[in-house]
Amino acid sequence: MKKKPICLVTGSSGLIGSETVNFFSKKNFDIIGIDNNFRQFFFGKSASTHQIKKKLKKINNYNHFNIDIRNFKKLLQVFKKYKKRIKLIVHCAAQPSHDWAYQNPMLDFDINAKSTFNLLELTKTFCPKSVFIFLSTNKVYGDNPNKLPLLEKKTRWELKKSHKYQNGIDETMSIDNC
Repeated sequence: MKKKPICLVTGSSGLIGSETVNFFSKKNFDIIGIDNNFRQFFFGKSASTHQIKKKLKKINNYNHFNIDIRNFKKLLQVFKKYKKRIKLIVHCAAQPSHDWAYQNPMLDFDINAKSTFNLLELTKTFCPKSVFIFLSTNKVYGDNPNKLPLLEKKTRWELKKSHKYQNGIDETMSIDNC
């Protein structure tokens, strides 16, 4: 019997990660979830993702790995094991707090930049034809995205086709004083 393709989701027990798991588990993917509940370290016990992980583990095609995304050797083991079965990587794991970034820039860099680089290298080495989706918080833009003139559609919010940022926000959006 042919094995299903794999969708690997980092930050799988977080808000966006868990929704990603739910979505792709219904799309005929086996899911590898990578999450170590580091959110609790940053934001305290009330921010724990433990309950979400418990729910996800009940999904038949979900396999959870309690791995810190900074741990290259552990990630390497996962990529070596599943190789080209990994068809999609959705990278949702991050350190989103500006306060933490300011207090400990090395930790912030390791989680957000170095770990992303490592995931990209592992993808290139073991499953180069996979789709890699990187998600980032809009918090890097401060409040300016909240000022965009969004139009409510039936199933989504959009900008007018003529708007400067209709195809996405690029580096011309100011983040000064926001």
